[in-house]
Amino acid sequence: MVLIANNDKLGSCPDNIAVIGGGRWARVLTEVLCGVVPSSVRISVHSPHNAKAMSSWILERGLEQRVFVSSGLPVFPLGTSNAAIVVNAARDHEKSIEWAITAGIPVLVEKPLALSYSATKRLADLARSQKTYFAAAHVFLFARYIQTLSRLVTDEGRVQHINVFWMDPRAESRYGEAKSYDPGLTIFADWLPHVMSILSTLTSSQDQRCEKLELLRGGAYLEIDLVLGDIPCHIQLVRNGIRRQRIIEVVAQSKMFKLDFSSEPGTIVAGSATLCGDPDWDSKAKPVAKMLGAFLQGAVGGVGDNRLDVEIGLRACRMIDNVSPLYQSAFSTWLSNKLSMVQNCDDSDLRYAFGEMIYAEYPHSSLPLDQRINHVYRFISAHVMKSLNADLKYDTYVELIRLALKQGNHLSQDNLI
Repeated sequence: MVLIANNDKLGSCPDNIAVIGGGRWARVLTEVLCGVVPSSVRISVHSPHNAKAMSSWILERGLEQRVFVSSGLPVFPLGTSNAAIVVNAARDHEKSIEWAITAGIPVLVEKPLALSYSATKRLADLARSQKTYFAAAHVFLFARYIQTLSRLVTDEGRVQHINVFWMDPRAESRYGEAKSYDPGLTIFADWLPHVMSILSTLTSSQDQRCEKLELLRGGAYLEIDLVLGDIPCHIQLVRNGIRRQRIIEVVAQSKMFKLDFSSEPGTIVAGSATLCGDPDWDSKAKPVAKMLGAFLQGAVGGVGDNRLDVEIGLRACRMIDNVSPLYQSAFSTWLSNKLSMVQNCDDSDLRYAFGEMIYAEYPHSSLPLDQRINHVYRFISAHVMKSLNADLKYDTYVELIRLALKQGNHLSQDNLI
């Protein structure tokens, strides 16, 4: 165990920290770790699909003396204290978490914890039986602007209604590089963990349900109506939008509060007053550094931070399960209607919809996604034209896509163009 003596006062941290993942967020966390732990701590990055690119990035950042890269799982020296941070694709979380828990390695996991509530619950139960620290990375709970909003709302009284507007533009740079999303992960599975963690600061109710879902643009735009206890919440989620948007509106008693953190630290409008979301944004630790510090202290036996409680992640996974059947029903209706109207696969919303399903089924392919979309479109269109019932169920579309991809595996790239 290494003691930390710096301005952030993180206390202590493990001897070895492994970051499992090879995407943009893995790079962000790795760079932040290099800034908050002493040079004696061994930091490693593990990515089976992107190790070469991660090595190049580390050289570009001048971190080759601090960070080691591997395409395999971590191997720690005997007699050392260790921790793992899981930030790979969501479909790979469950396997990585189970490896860490079984090995007795404290683990911090990015959202969503796993692809279903049952899988997440199994892992949480395993962590308890193994007495291994299992933490969920709710980074916005470490943002002072969220804490300020929560305090203002609590002081006002009973919450009556909440609106959430969450949008990402088609092209965006974050932390110095282009931001992208996992095309096989639905927008609600991707973002509801963030939203639900923030809403947990505004209401303590454990009762939650999804009452209505409207799907637009092939699933890139959702309108979701939730009820938390007796509080109605309207949530708008948009990918490939016109701007970055992060807005929380809360009506408490007769007063309106609005936090806009589209550009951090944002502003809070409380009635007629407008406040800076975080006056200390430029002088104190940012949310990611605070979250990592809290996890590292918990990983070496310190007091666990309740903002990392896996129960918050479990509630988000339960809500994702709750939303999923409504989404699948709306998706199949939208897709059937769209296929009946279009004559080719040039429609951007149709390509988004097919891309999501294809990538979820078969993410690693030597063929470009565009070519797979074209092939699947032709395959499904031919099936729909022959079918007496063009209004197919979601599971039927999934099976057709599996058949199309299986067929496509035996075709040349030229045949799929």
